Amino acid sequence: MKTIKTSLLFVLCVLFIQSCKKADQWQENLLDSKHSQTLYSISYGSDNRNQMDIALPKNRTTSTPVVVLIHGGAWVFGDKSYFASDIQKFADEGIACATINYRFASDKKGLHNDEIVSDVRMAIDFIISKSESWQISPERFGISGHSAGGNLALLTAYTKNEDGKIKACGSWAGPFDLIDDDQLKITGSNELFKLYVGHTLQSSADTVLYKEASPYWMLNNNSVPTLLIHGTLDPGVPHSNAVKMKLKLDNLGVQNYFLSMEGAYHIWTGEHLKQARSTTLNWFKTKL
Repeated sequence: MKTIKTSLLFVLCVLFIQSCKKADQWQENLLDSKHSQTLYSISYGSDNRNQMDIALPKNRTTSTPVVVLIHGGAWVFGDKSYFASDIQKFADEGIACATINYRFASDKKGLHNDEIVSDVRMAIDFIISKSESWQISPERFGISGHSAGGNLALLTAYTKNEDGKIKACGSWAGPFDLIDDDQLKITGSNELFKLYVGHTLQSSADTVLYKEASPYWMLNNNSVPTLLIHGTLDPGVPHSNAVKMKLKLDNLGVQNYFLSMEGAYHIWTGEHLKQARSTTLNWFKTKL
């Protein structure tokens, strides 16, 4: 009976994957580079979390830049729909823009920092492979995200950019330094980082792993231009961490811009969100 159930599950998975591929192909068959179009729930990997939406601007060519936006959620929840309206705004300005899902951190599945960052880079590589059919650049990429997504965006730009295709990056309220004292004082940080990194912070070997999951420690003088947006009243990621990150960027001579939003918390609404959106759009329009 167990064998039958396993075989049935396998067949259902195969059928699901095939149906997804057909849906992706159906959307791609309707593409016309003269018009703005949005592709939804396109699979970029084998896991059901490896999906993206991408807004393609009108009159695009293989020189049209691409920005990838990554949702937050403490690496364990969240959805690409968080940036649904943002990708349309980028497309309106002539920039293709994708918002992606990624696999969540899980001890049971053995999914941690390395695997999640690899998902982000896999999404970029998939978009590159679609350069001709989607009429977008295979060379001009920007990447940004909110909270956990900001951490992933900077790490991908700093550590998964050997080909130099990522030209600029950004973070909205992202965790920069997972071993910072101010950060670790915040309730829940130790437990969350343990799940993300895959280890409790106890030994020198653990410290190395935590640094590898921290943009602050992966930053070097060859890093791409970096945008930081952070609220002064952020209760989850200390504003002091953003200030420290800005100082290191300056000391290393990495081009950067730091928008410190007075009175803003970790999740932004109203004028704070409007300001973050316009600053991010202008940043990538300038850098790409």
